[in-house]
Amino acid sequence: MCGQLFIQEDLLHTYNIESDKTLFRPNDKLILTQDTSLKHWTAAQWGWNHESSQQLILFARLETVAISRLFSTSYQTKRCVILASGYYEWDQSHIKQQIGDAKAQPLFIAGILDETQHHVAIITHEAQPALAWIHHRQPMVLDAIYAQHYLQTPI
Repeated sequence: MCGQLFIQEDLLHTYNIESDKTLFRPNDKLILTQDTSLKHWTAAQWGWNHESSQQLILFARLETVAISRLFSTSYQTKRCVILASGYYEWDQSHIKQQIGDAKAQPLFIAGILDETQHHVAIITHEAQPALAWIHHRQPMVLDAIYAQHYLQTPI
């Protein structure tokens, strides 16, 4: 499930973001914003640590995020949008598939920050039919208008 995100260098320049990375894996710092103008970007570590799990929690399900004991407070008050050009998903044959906008438009991915704002989880939902052959879930990708709305009001 969305094991890596990538950002093309021209997208970093468009948003005046300095980053020495263009490929992001779990535990890396993802580029994100809580600013509804989508102009001020920061970074937070991808993955939450939780005492009930020895693994990082990378994703929160849209269907339950608002009522989850772990995520509900952050979903109400600490939403963020993660910037990406695309992401990689591995299909059932373990072949790496690149997913992104064919017109090279930025992807704004819905996320939530933990209470300390040092860690981020990506919100996922059931995969659209065009992607379901790769994986049954996908990140919640928003266009710029919905990204701004998401930062103001939970979906």
